[in-house]
Amino acid sequence: MFSKDLGDGFSVKEVSAAELNACLDQHFASVYSNRHDSGAVPFDDPQAQAKIDERRKSDQRYRLRLAVFFEGSIVGWHYGHATDAETYYMQNSAVLPSFRGKGLYSQLLTCTLDKLREEGFQVITSIHHPNNPSVLIPKLKAGFIVTGMQFHERFRSLIELKYIYNPERRKLFCRSLGLDI
Repeated sequence: MFSKDLGDGFSVKEVSAAELNACLDQHFASVYSNRHDSGAVPFDDPQAQAKIDERRKSDQRYRLRLAVFFEGSIVGWHYGHATDAETYYMQNSAVLPSFRGKGLYSQLLTCTLDKLREEGFQVITSIHHPNNPSVLIPKLKAGFIVTGMQFHERFRSLIELKYIYNPERRKLFCRSLGLDI
């Protein structure tokens, strides 16, 4: 399992679904307290919601779960999954509010990219609110490319990013976007 010491009491480690789910149950609302989630249709069927939640937690495709620890407690996380044999979707990453501004997200991003490279993925994708510079700036600095926008019925405007490991493939992709850089 992946593990890396970040120094000063911080580390990143691969965690189980149960560990990550316990962390998310405790902290997800506080990390996204300013998020507006307008459900397209009110969902009032608790049995169906429970089945959806269970499918999300037990999906069999490749998944990665990393957590940032400080003195033994989780202070940040990343989770995502393969969308196909060579593409990985970074579904969610966060650092608890009291630990932000320390460069932990950038270090977690580096660890995530390193692990996914080890797993042989070729393309990493993610989507973000356009007003989230705490994530967008580190990703752009790491080499992610803005590849589009979408409008989600719940989360509204989102920016799509891609990271391509192979430099030649990245160059050809950028050229097709008109980014001959």
